Amino acid sequence: MSEIDAQEKSLLSHRLATLHEDVTEMKTAMKELASAITKLALIEERQTNAAAAQERAFKVLAKLEERVTNLEIYVPANKRVSVWLDRATWAGMGLLAMLVLKKSGLL
Repeated sequence: MSEIDAQEKSLLSHRLATLHEDVTEMKTAMKELASAITKLALIEERQTNAAAAQERAFKVLAKLEERVTNLEIYVPANKRVSVWLDRATWAGMGLLAMLVLKKSGLL
């Protein structure tokens, strides 16, 4: 009976050692999973921040598009004013030149 007991003890010892190795492997795998989940949470947080920043940028872009549209509405009026100012400036310069020529006696 002692021979069977020794075999059983040996088998039990072997199974216990195998179980210990399996538990150690499971602990290692759990640590790796925890690390991966932490990294995944960090990536998710960064993506959330990037999405929020992108949303803010889209809002600013929409406001800029509205401003450009409003400015484009007034472009024809601005061009007409610019033409009139150019003509007035040239007319004033012409009058000034005639005045200078008249004062100097050339006209």
